[in-house]
Amino acid sequence: MDAYIKRGITTRFAEALTDTPVLVLQGPRQSGKSTLVQKTCDLPYVTLDDSLALSSALKSPESWLKSFKDGAIIDEIQRAPQLMRSIKAIVDADRRPGRFVLTGSANVLLIPKLSDSLAGRMEVFTLYPFSQSELTNQPTPFIDRWLANNLKPGESKDCSIGGYPEPLARSSTARQKAWFQAYIRALLDRDVRDLAQIEGLHNLPNLLSMLARAPYSVQNITQLSRDTGIPATSLTRYISLLQAVYLIHPIPAWTALNNGKASKTSRTAFVDSGIASYLGTPANETTTIEQFVAMELVKETGWAENEYEVMHFRSTRQYTVPIVLGLADGSILGISIIDRETPDQSDFDGLRFLRDVAEGQMTKGIVLTQGTTSGFVDETLEFAPMTSLWGI
Repeated sequence: MDAYIKRGITTRFAEALTDTPVLVLQGPRQSGKSTLVQKTCDLPYVTLDDSLALSSALKSPESWLKSFKDGAIIDEIQRAPQLMRSIKAIVDADRRPGRFVLTGSANVLLIPKLSDSLAGRMEVFTLYPFSQSELTNQPTPFIDRWLANNLKPGESKDCSIGGYPEPLARSSTARQKAWFQAYIRALLDRDVRDLAQIEGLHNLPNLLSMLARAPYSVQNITQLSRDTGIPATSLTRYISLLQAVYLIHPIPAWTALNNGKASKTSRTAFVDSGIASYLGTPANETTTIEQFVAMELVKETGWAENEYEVMHFRSTRQYTVPIVLGLADGSILGISIIDRETPDQSDFDGLRFLRDVAEGQMTKGIVLTQGTTSGFVDETLEFAPMTSLWGI
């Protein structure tokens, strides 16, 4: 992967540089944050992974920041949250846009010292590993093409490698696995410990393996505590840490009903399908595909024309819609996925149920298949290949 692949959020990120004093680009390690900011910003670059830079920033924050007369790109900002107060003082005195570009491999919105200090002065972007549409150079997100009735099938792809640049560039499965092993170990041994400062983190590999065996499952802390032997109070903290370093991502439930027919529990998705595949063999292949599709759509929220949130729906009885897209106007779209080429009528049962109980809010529903054909079963329900996620 020697050629630079333009990221979907690039245009919006560049626009924000023209009117916002502080930009934060957060996302997993090795997802391409440093490459994006250095391609987009004409500012000096410094990383707090460098011990001298970190010690200088911590010893005299304001003086160190003022050494960058016109601003700077500061990488791995979560290592020095103390800088935020000084950045606030500097930008309050000089509100020039694009002054500081901060990147972090921990979610700044989950770290109070980082998120609170710059409220109203910063814009936050998230850069995930490559989406399949980015790798295919499909600039228009799935939701925009779907709402425009412009879905086309793409070429079949092995999506189990995920979207991190380094494993995609490796030619053998063995070398890809070696990268995932080293990556996960580095995250748990360094980044999680830096954030946590708590005991018991040796349980995290076992927790990750348990989550990988039941991908995209509805989060049941009590059951997970029994399966892992981790106390429920500690388990909630561990899950938050795994979210903070972008190993897993919560998919909330759509619950906008007044009749109590919807469960309120989130599902847990792995951010990258390559990491999920490396960690273990799932008990259910369909949920693996659902998790992959959900995260592809989460990635595209960063540049879609139609603003939306990725959720799921589960009735208190038996019906599920694994992916629900909530639009800004309050309407919803439903997505189901099957591990077969051709759907049958029962594959639309969950979508029909949601359409009925949503009382006019659900405007479209689709079943994504492993086939190559598309079609409608009624005025609002259709089916299409899963490859239309990235088809051009």
